Amino acid sequence: MQYIFIVNSNIHKRRKKALEKAVNGLPRDLRYKSNVVYTEHAGHAEELAVTYSEKYGSECIIFACGGDGTVHEVANALAFRNSPMGVIPLGTGNDFARTILPKELYKDPLQILRRLENPMIQPIDLLRIDSYDYLGNHLPSWSRYSLNIASMGLDTLVQAKAKSIVAKHPKSLFFRNNAYTFAAISCLMNGWRYAMDYSIELETGEMIEKKNVSYTLVSICNGRYYGGGFCPAPDAEINDGVLNVCIVDHMSRAKAFSRLMKYKKGKHIGQPGFTFYRSTSGIFNSLNSNMQMQGNYDGEDFFGHKVRFEVIPQAIQMAFFRED
Repeated sequence: MQYIFIVNSNIHKRRKKALEKAVNGLPRDLRYKSNVVYTEHAGHAEELAVTYSEKYGSECIIFACGGDGTVHEVANALAFRNSPMGVIPLGTGNDFARTILPKELYKDPLQILRRLENPMIQPIDLLRIDSYDYLGNHLPSWSRYSLNIASMGLDTLVQAKAKSIVAKHPKSLFFRNNAYTFAAISCLMNGWRYAMDYSIELETGEMIEKKNVSYTLVSICNGRYYGGGFCPAPDAEINDGVLNVCIVDHMSRAKAFSRLMKYKKGKHIGQPGFTFYRSTSGIFNSLNSNMQMQGNYDGEDFFGHKVRFEVIPQAIQMAFFRED
C-alpha cells in the first residue's frame, strides 16, 4: 500500500513542519511507501489526487492534509474511484474530520501516521449540488460533490467574512481558530433577509413543497459539523443514503444569537424556528430574479438562482482509523 499526503501549502508553517517530521519518523518500510506533495495553486489538490489514483488505484490511500477546502478537492477527485481517501485535519475549520475521527485523533491528527497499516476502508455517501441560472441553464463551475455540508444564507456570509479575517492574518493561529466566531458577530450586527420556494423528496418518497419561505439559512448535511464546529445535524450518518436538511426560519437579530447558539451546539432539534427533513433530493429556488442564492459546499462558494441537491450513496471509499 502506498500513502500519498497531499498538503495544502497554505496551512500554518508549524503544522507543515510537524507533518514532515512525523512522516520522516516513520519506520523505513513505511517511509519508502509515503509521498508528501504540496499544492501549488487552486485546484491542485484535485489534480494530484487524480494523478496518484490513476497510478496506484486501490493500492494507495490518498490523504487530504489541510482544511475542508482540501478535503473538498480530494473528494471530488476520488468520487467513484477505487482509491481510498484519508483525512489529516491541519487547516482552519477541519469540520468533516470531526465526524469521521475519534476525539483523540482529531486533537492530535498526526497520530494517524502510527496507524497507517490498520485502516478500515468503507464506502460512504456524497452530496451532489447542481446550480442553475435564472433561465434554467446548468452552471458547471458551481456544481460539485460535497463530503460534508452544503449551506445557503447567513452562514455563507459568515464563512466569507471568516475567510477575509484569515486572509488578513495568515500567520496567526489565534485568528485562524476564532475566525468564524468573529465573523458571526460581525454578520449578526448587519442583518439579513432571504426568501425561496422549495421542494424536497423525503427518504419515504413523499414530496414536500413550500412557497415564499422566509429563511435565515439552509443546511444540507451528509456530515454533522461545519463552520468551525457548528452542529446542524447531530444525528447525521455519512453512510445511510440520506441527507439531513435543516431550514432555519427568518428571525430577528434579537432572537438570532440565542437560537444560533443552540444551532451551533446541536441542541436545536425540535425547537421553534427550525424545520428538519430526512431527504434524498430537493430543489431550492430564489424568489429574487436579480440575485442568485449564495451558498457553500465544504466551505467553497457557489451561486445559483436554482440549486438542486441529491445524495449519492456509497460513492467514495474512505479510510477510517481507530483510537488505541
